[in-house]
Amino acid sequence: MMRAHLKLAVSLREVPFFRSLNDEVLDRVGEYVYHREYEPRQIIYFPDDQCDHVYWLRSGRVKVTRVSNDGRDLTFRHLFEGDILGEECLVSDGRREAYAEAMTPTILCLMRVDDFRRIAREEGEVSHVLAGLLCQRVMEVEDVLAETVFKTVRSRVASGLLRLYQRAPVTKEGTLRITHQEIASLVGSTRETTTTVLHTLRAEGILRIANRRVTVLDPVALEHAARSS
Repeated sequence: MMRAHLKLAVSLREVPFFRSLNDEVLDRVGEYVYHREYEPRQIIYFPDDQCDHVYWLRSGRVKVTRVSNDGRDLTFRHLFEGDILGEECLVSDGRREAYAEAMTPTILCLMRVDDFRRIAREEGEVSHVLAGLLCQRVMEVEDVLAETVFKTVRSRVASGLLRLYQRAPVTKEGTLRITHQEIASLVGSTRETTTTVLHTLRAEGILRIANRRVTVLDPVALEHAARSS
């Protein structure tokens, strides 16, 4: 069950989205933001839930997944500290089309979408940060689309792992907590083909794989594999 709202004795300036805002704007934003804590595997929102909140990751990790009419699922985003989710509510008053799930103990900042729309409209600094973030998202989606068209599955798997390695909280040994199916979904491949590629990268000494964990042993070689066509 979702825990009660949290009042944290830390500044919103520690959240990357809000970091560049001046004190006056940040104080105004803080009047509307609250926090919730989620356990691993707890659902943040379901498909068909009302679009009523925008979220930022204060800490933890979240995945966003869509399910087709025939029951297949596609995890197309892994989010980390500072990322925004639920932003589709800014352009739609409808229902969610995906579900978001906490993968680790997670704390989210929340704001009601009506409040965020009003602040984004009235405070140019907030609009500027939001526009930059969404432009970055578009560029990332275009990169993944280009990889899907132009690159082999091996390169796509290497690229996907490299992005996670560069962004995800990893252990000092370079270990990522992720399943073969989650990697396959991120790169648009099947689990079987992805597993074959992972085993090849393991045989080459680039990765170590065990217990839903992937350890990057050679980041340079992984980057080389990602750049190969």
